[in-house]
Amino acid sequence: MEQEENIEKIEEKDKQMEISGGEDNGVVANNEQNVTNEETSEETEKKDQNAMDTNKGVENIENASTESNEEKIKIVDEFQYLLERSQQLFAGLRDLPPTGSQKQWQPYFKRTFEVYTKLWKYQQQHRAVLENKEYYGLKRVEIGEIASKIAQLYYHYYLRTSETNYLQESCIFYQAIHERNYFKETSENKSSALMIKKLRYYARFIVVCLLLNHYETIKQLMEELNLLVDEYTKVFKPSDAAEWNVVITEISNFLEADKKLLPTDLDGHMLSVSSRLSIDKTPKLNKDGTPKLKLQEAILVGNHQNQMKFSELTLDMFRMLQLLEREPTSADKPNSDNSEEKKDSMQENQSNDKSNEKNSMRRINPHKYLLHRPSFGQLMLYITTAFKEISDNSALLLYLSADGVKHIVKGEGQETELQQGYSGGIATSTNPRKTEKTETSEQTALIHCLHPIDLVPFTRKPMFVVIDSNNSTAFKNIPKIFNAPLVSLMSPIEYPGNINDSAHSGGLFTLFLHSPIKAISFISDITEMANEKWNECKTKIKEIENYISDLYNAQATSTGNLDKSYKRFIQDDFLRQILVRYVLLCNVLQFNEQFKDPSHYPSCNPPLPQTLVYDPQIKEKIKELVTLMEVTDKYNFDDTQASANGSTSAPQTAS
Repeated sequence: MEQEENIEKIEEKDKQMEISGGEDNGVVANNEQNVTNEETSEETEKKDQNAMDTNKGVENIENASTESNEEKIKIVDEFQYLLERSQQLFAGLRDLPPTGSQKQWQPYFKRTFEVYTKLWKYQQQHRAVLENKEYYGLKRVEIGEIASKIAQLYYHYYLRTSETNYLQESCIFYQAIHERNYFKETSENKSSALMIKKLRYYARFIVVCLLLNHYETIKQLMEELNLLVDEYTKVFKPSDAAEWNVVITEISNFLEADKKLLPTDLDGHMLSVSSRLSIDKTPKLNKDGTPKLKLQEAILVGNHQNQMKFSELTLDMFRMLQLLEREPTSADKPNSDNSEEKKDSMQENQSNDKSNEKNSMRRINPHKYLLHRPSFGQLMLYITTAFKEISDNSALLLYLSADGVKHIVKGEGQETELQQGYSGGIATSTNPRKTEKTETSEQTALIHCLHPIDLVPFTRKPMFVVIDSNNSTAFKNIPKIFNAPLVSLMSPIEYPGNINDSAHSGGLFTLFLHSPIKAISFISDITEMANEKWNECKTKIKEIENYISDLYNAQATSTGNLDKSYKRFIQDDFLRQILVRYVLLCNVLQFNEQFKDPSHYPSCNPPLPQTLVYDPQIKEKIKELVTLMEVTDKYNFDDTQASANGSTSAPQTAS
């Protein structure tokens, strides 16, 4: 019984264990199910998360696109602001007065340069966005307009500072525009406004190349400009077609007149000649205790009725302008690679500007006013302004290239001293509409005339006057009331009959001061010469100039009899070169057989010592020069050749 009970207990226990085991299995099963459920739940969550991520990705793309659009709109807005600001500042440059000190106009130029620097860099950095038609649609012609404005900015800054490095920078930008064909679309779009911009670009580029003597580039530009004007006339039939033809005619005549004076090599190419001041080392001058004098201001006046001109610049003004400048530090014509680099980096140009400014402090060119056919009032205004700017140790150069005005005394009796002071000078421009009907032609001429005595108030400070006129000798006796340095260099009042008048070739006097080798070639009828011999002639002339410069220095000692005005003026590189070439001119004309009459020679006041002007070594060196040029038949070096130059025929000094 006990065994049965035990068996039953064991069976019950086994059942309980089975039940218990079943429960355990159930728990395991449930746990496994939970794991499975958790795994399924995680997968579901992952899928849901992926779905959420996908949705977020779409949202992010949409947001990014929105942000990108906003950013691009901001880029366009910033570009338009810089463009508008640059145009405002550039237009404001026209409102700046032509006269005034550097402190007045330089800050405005600085702001304009800064804005154009930002504008140029900005359009480079965001070119892709700006060229996209959905946002702005920037065209190549618009980039060309910006580059053209930068070139104009450099050119105007050159006119203000007379620093030729800025002229060089202007040329680099114009050259880059030409090489990249930025204005190519103007012909395709058939827009008269765009075509006018392109024509103006060509005219401005030619002016810059002319000032830098890049004649080969000018030749190419002129051919293209002719075709453009023809196209402009045929397509648009504009009212200003005649004006553009006048521009082409003026450029062609100007270049032809200058070209006639320069011989060619044996292959027919124009020979090279330096037009600007290039001095390796300023000679040491004897110190007399006075401060060194510098040429600070120059006024260049052109008023010959029939002389060739282009862009308000006569031949004489063009030559004198270059005479008063140093060569650019990189005087060679820029190549295309250099143009690309310069144009692609306005920042580099700006850093160059800073270095140029530092260099300019060491190599300052005189500031120049260029006056084409000014009225008497305008001329006096500019003289007054320049006079205000100079100090006692800086000089004003007044260059007058104009027709003469002479007052013929009628009747008996002599003029009063006052009338003698106003007996004629050089002509200034007149306005026929404002001329009084009661005035006679002689009265009108005397009223619209710069008389020598008009300059007396301005002789309180150093003044250097150069006159190229058929009445130049009227300025021989400017009253020297004040003790400031005063010198007048006067051209011959007549020339031999076979020497062309100034209408075609410009004044011979100015030409000689500008380039002695061109002037000597002209009066010696030299039209062709081998390159090697030409270079030898240039070297010989440089040798003569250096010798004359040494003579001036020797005469400037305490034992010399050089007038104290010359002692002060030879301290300046530009004025010394003019004075040196004046002496060279006196000698060359004296020995040339065409120049025989006293009126054929230049004169000066105060007189220069005869021992300086007619030094025997100068004669020998000129003889060597004309022998080298193979034109000895046109010169006479006999001792019997008269020294007809009245102002230098005797060893005189100014009182």
